[in-house]
Amino acid sequence: MADTEHGELVPLGEGPVAQVLAGVHGTTGEAFALKVYPGKLDRRTRDELDKELSALAELRGLGTALVPDEVWELADGRCGIRMELCAQSLPELVAAFGPLSTTDTLALGEALASALAEAHQAGLVHGGVTPGNVLFRPSGAPVLADFGLTLRQVFPRDLERGVEYLAPETVRDGTIDERTDLYGLGAVLYLALSGRPPHQGRPGEPADAVTLRVLNGDVTPPARPDLPAGLAHLVSSLLAGNPDARPIDAALVVTRLGALIGPTVPGDHPAPGASGTVPPPGPARELVAEYGPAAGPPRKRRTALTVAAVAGAAALAVVAVLVSTNRPAELSVPPAPSPTTARPTPPVATQVDLATPADHDTYVDLSWRSSTPDLDYAVVVAPEGKPNHIEYVRRETSHRVDVEPSQKYCFVIQGTNSLLTVQSAPQGIRGARCTQ
Repeated sequence: MADTEHGELVPLGEGPVAQVLAGVHGTTGEAFALKVYPGKLDRRTRDELDKELSALAELRGLGTALVPDEVWELADGRCGIRMELCAQSLPELVAAFGPLSTTDTLALGEALASALAEAHQAGLVHGGVTPGNVLFRPSGAPVLADFGLTLRQVFPRDLERGVEYLAPETVRDGTIDERTDLYGLGAVLYLALSGRPPHQGRPGEPADAVTLRVLNGDVTPPARPDLPAGLAHLVSSLLAGNPDARPIDAALVVTRLGALIGPTVPGDHPAPGASGTVPPPGPARELVAEYGPAAGPPRKRRTALTVAAVAGAAALAVVAVLVSTNRPAELSVPPAPSPTTARPTPPVATQVDLATPADHDTYVDLSWRSSTPDLDYAVVVAPEGKPNHIEYVRRETSHRVDVEPSQKYCFVIQGTNSLLTVQSAPQGIRGARCTQ
C-alpha cells in the first residue's frame, strides 16, 4: 500500500508499462483506479495529453469506452491517470469461468467495435487493444480502457511482453493505427472464444518463437463446433497478417457482428459453466446480470458475462482481501470495505451468519444465511501461511471448498449488492486463529 497526498492507494496489478492502484475518494466514498506511469511529463507532453483527454471525453456518453477523469502528479513527480474502478478484466473472467459462449462473444465484440468506430471517426486511435484492456463494470457491462497514443509514445512498452496479441506490423516496426486496433479486436474475440491467445507459446520453445509466428502471418480460427461460420471468418479477417486484408473499418465490424446477433444463434452451445442468453437490443448491447428468484417461474438463463457481473461486484467488495496475505502466526482476514458506490447507503441492520464449517479432511462444507435477500456472495479462503483466495458463488448459500489435510484454514463470507457490503465473522478449522 502507498500513502500519498491523494490518500491510501492499494496496488492492484502491473501492466507492461504502468502500475494500477485503487483508492477511495475521501468525500464521496467512490472507488477509483489510478494508473501510474514510471516518470514525469514535460509541459509539452502534458499539453498533448490534456488535448487527447479532452477529445476522448466525447466518447464518455457511448458507455463502452472507459474515459479517464483527470491527470494527477504524484508526490514523487510520476504521472497518474485517474479513472473509474472496474471489477474484472476479460483474461480474469476467462481464467475463472472458461471461454465465453458465442452469444456473449458477439455482444462483447459489438460493444468494443462500437467504441472503436466512434473513436476512429473522431480521429482517435486506441493503440493497445488487448484483452487486458477489456474491463467489466460491476453490472457486467464491458468497456474498453486505456485509449490514446500520447502516453504510449512517452512510455513505450516492451514489445516482447504480450506479443501474442500484437499486430505483425506493430512488432515489426512499431506501427499503431486504426488497423492495428482492428487486429487487437480480433485477438480479444479469439481469447473470448478459445480461452487462449491467437499465438501461444509451446512447451520448450525458445523465447522468440511466438514473435516469429506473429510476424509470419495469419491465424487459424478457434476450433469450436458451435462457432458460426460468419464469426469464424470475421475473426480470421481481423487477425489477417496483411493489414489490407482486414475489414475496412470498425463500423463495418459493428455491422457484421450485428447481423450475426438475433433472437437465437444457430448451433450456439454455451461454453462450459455458462448458458447462453440474448443481450437486449441496441447499437451497443449492455450485458447486464439477471437472477432468478429463490422460488417462482424461471427467469432468463445466466450467461458468461452475467457471471462477470457477479464476480465483479464481489471483487470490488473484497479488494482489500485480494491484495493481502496471511500472517504465519494467525490467519488474518481484512474486514469488508465500504460500499464502492457514490450513492448513500441506507442504515440497514444486516449480517451474514456463517455456520460452523463441516471438516471432511480433503474438503469443507460451508453454509450461511443473511438477513438481507438477493446478495451475491464470495467465499474468502485463508490457509495458514499462504495467500488468501476468493471463490465466487453468486447467490448460493452453501459451498464446498477443497482443502489440504492437516492445513489450518479460516473462512469468511462476504455479500454485496448495489447498496451495501456485509461480511460474516470468520470461522476456522483445525485450531486456526482467525482475526479481522
